[in-house]
Amino acid sequence: MKLAVIYDDVFLKHDLPTHPENALRLKYFMKPIFEAELPIIKPKQVSYELLRAIHSENYITDVITSCRERAPRFFDPDTYYNQFTCDSALMAAGANELGVEILKSGEFDAVFCAVRPPGHHAERDRAMGFCIFNNVAVAAVKALSLDFERVFIVDFDAHHGNGTQSTFYDNPNVFYFSTHQYPFYPGTGSEKENNDHILNVPMGEGSGDREYMEVYSGIFRKTVREFEPEVILVSAGYDLHSDDPLTGLEVSDSGVEFVVSQIVESAKELSVPILFTLEGGYNLRALERCSRISMNVITS
Repeated sequence: MKLAVIYDDVFLKHDLPTHPENALRLKYFMKPIFEAELPIIKPKQVSYELLRAIHSENYITDVITSCRERAPRFFDPDTYYNQFTCDSALMAAGANELGVEILKSGEFDAVFCAVRPPGHHAERDRAMGFCIFNNVAVAAVKALSLDFERVFIVDFDAHHGNGTQSTFYDNPNVFYFSTHQYPFYPGTGSEKENNDHILNVPMGEGSGDREYMEVYSGIFRKTVREFEPEVILVSAGYDLHSDDPLTGLEVSDSGVEFVVSQIVESAKELSVPILFTLEGGYNLRALERCSRISMNVITS
């Protein structure tokens, strides 16, 4: 697939070195991308009209106002902000908006939004779980506005994307498929929450490669084939990796490669474009390896 990466140094300015979601994550993730000399496109700030389709006016205003504070502070016990956070978050969401526009143009058939802060926990009215704005939700709403009639979101982050699920729970044009450690933060993502376009596949602690391979070669491939999407969006959270300090899913480099390969092969099988956006992953060396693995799979 012909791949472009959307990235800018603005994503490094949202930073708290003592926090697991810090700027070093993206620096390590970008190393293989720079080495491979992949096309890198600068993001734009998300359109406010699009952002308001996902988040409330009061919440957006609160983020903008809060980020005038120079010293790092917290929206909740997990989610910090500083004077640069609003710019970083608006550009992360905007990268996803731009990524869908690029896919629609046909210039590239794959885009990877190498952004932070991540987004899939962000709810309509609050920041949560390191996330400020819901980046993949921005991509999905943009896709619908550009006449992609059926949008498939697959989320392999170790934590359930509660914000993404709630955004599209009543929208049958968007399918949300998630594998995640359960029970685990944020406490959502049980099979009881499933409907005809929400499919949570909870994974127990220690699941590992075998379980993930079974799910992604079986349930995932069948589900995406039956839904027949016109675009696939991926919340790429690499904290499923066995080296991740915050989780316990025990997926190896080979397991990550298999998951990404199944997603990419589905896009190829259906002849649809694909957008990845970076979510979690908190071991720096594992992130670097997962980046290299993902870029190799996508461009093969």
